[in-house]
Formats: sequence, C-alpha cells, structure tokens
Amino acid sequence: MRILILLLFFLCVNAHAIFVSLSVNDSRLQTRNWVYEPSGMTGLSIEAGFFNEPENMIDYKLSVGIKRFGYSFDDGNDVVSFWGLDLKPCTWSITYRNIMFELYPSISWHFAQRNLNNRMEEHGFSSVIDAKRFAFGYGYRLGYNITKHLLVALYADYKYMNWDYRNAEGVVEVLYPDYIMGGWGLSGQWNF
Repeated sequence: MRILILLLFFLCVNAHAIFVSLSVNDSRLQTRNWVYEPSGMTGLSIEAGFFNEPENMIDYKLSVGIKRFGYSFDDGNDVVSFWGLDLKPCTWSITYRNIMFELYPSISWHFAQRNLNNRMEEHGFSSVIDAKRFAFGYGYRLGYNITKHLLVALYADYKYMNWDYRNAEGVVEVLYPDYIMGGWGLSGQWNF
C-alpha cells in the first residue's frame, strides 16, 4: 500500500493538470435499517488527483483522498463514523459552457472507525487487511467553473457497506444487513 501511495504521489508531482478538492456533505443511512432514530452527520472529503483538463468537453481524471462518512442515531446523540482512504480510479466528466457534470466509482479502505459496537468491531475490523474494511461507492457532481482554476459544485457520494462473519461451523451469518451511507453536499476544486 505504501508503494502504491508513493507511486501515485510521484505521478501527481510529475503530471500536468493537478487538482485538489474539498467536499462537505450530509452523510446518513440511505437504506432500510435497524438503527434507532437514524439521522445524519457531517461527511468530509479532501482529495488530490491529476489528468484533470476542464477545457476538454469530455475528460477523465484519477484521484486519491481521505474521506469521513457515517451516520448518527438516537436523534443525533451518537455518531458512527468511518475514516477511509478513497481511490477514484476513473472519474468521467462532461463540460459545456463552464457547466460540468461528473460521475465516478470509488473504492475505500477504512483505517479508523468510531462508536461501533463490540460485535461489529470484532467481526469487521479485527485485522488491518479485511474484506469488511473495504467499501465500494459511487458519486457525482454538478458544478460551474468560475475561473479556469476554481470549480464549485453540488456533490453526492455514497458508500456500500456490509458486515457478516463465519460462525464456529464456518457458516456465514449475516450480522447486519447491507446498506448504503452518504448524501448530498457542496464541493470545491482548485486546478493548478
């Protein structure tokens, strides 16, 4: 993982069309769930990437970032949150008259979590490389290029997560249902 991050960093340093982006959104459970009075929390994302050329009508870019997402419950008194390293391997965008729409898939590896109960913790985050530490997601932005360097956009990002584990007999028991976390927010991007 360290080698991959170093390679991406050196590629970013030597590449043209480098950008940084900051996004803030409302993150909450999006599917039916067992959580008592679920509500939202503040999601946060900062990313850097390259290959972004906003002057092209159809464009592709790649980015790596750090993301916070999750949900709150008990009428907002408790928060379950995750911090993850987020890779967006192929973000496609269409720009026309400074209006930009982009769509992307993402893969996340979660390196920190807060307020998980004991069963979720031991069956989902017991080792550093565990299938349950990875999540797939998707997102999109609709924005406007104010200048050739600055983009502001409406932003939506969603992560698909699940927890399951094998009991003593090796049978998979679903501990919690599959669900999607995420929501809408605002995003800003600076192109160098």
